[in-house]
Amino acid sequence: MGGQDTMDGRTQAGDVTVMPPREGVELMELPEPASQLWWQHMREFFGQGWYRLESVGQIADLVNALGEEIDGLTLEDDDPVTRYAQMCYLGEGRFQLEIAKVEPEGGAFNWRIGVGAHAEHAGNQPNTSAEDEQLLNRAQLIEVLTSWAQGHGLPLGYGAALHCYGGATL
Repeated sequence: MGGQDTMDGRTQAGDVTVMPPREGVELMELPEPASQLWWQHMREFFGQGWYRLESVGQIADLVNALGEEIDGLTLEDDDPVTRYAQMCYLGEGRFQLEIAKVEPEGGAFNWRIGVGAHAEHAGNQPNTSAEDEQLLNRAQLIEVLTSWAQGHGLPLGYGAALHCYGGATL
């Protein structure tokens, strides 16, 4: 419903509809990912075999299949691997996500993803757990992975702490 003009020329707001908070994500699916991706579930740190990602819409199903603590999922391109995403379910609806770009000369840039600017300052060291601001819920994980798989980078509102492996330098 539109607003109404007042005597002094301003427009007065009409009725306002209050919506509940977002509990999920709307996927804006493209027909193909930015590059062909492969996925693998991890159970207690053991891979379960590689499969071709059929579409970015499949990411939601893969994330929703993670249910046991330390279950993981890896997405990567192939021949050669130039980028990958790895996530681990930590229980209580919390996930740790790291996204990496592999350098052809060796090494990788690895970003630990979280919500807001605080996630950028929380750190990213090998063999350490994510800080609270670097933990994502299922909807956030799906949103970030879908954007990444389509080649768009991080959606607004997320931050990342960088760690350089091997010969990767800024």
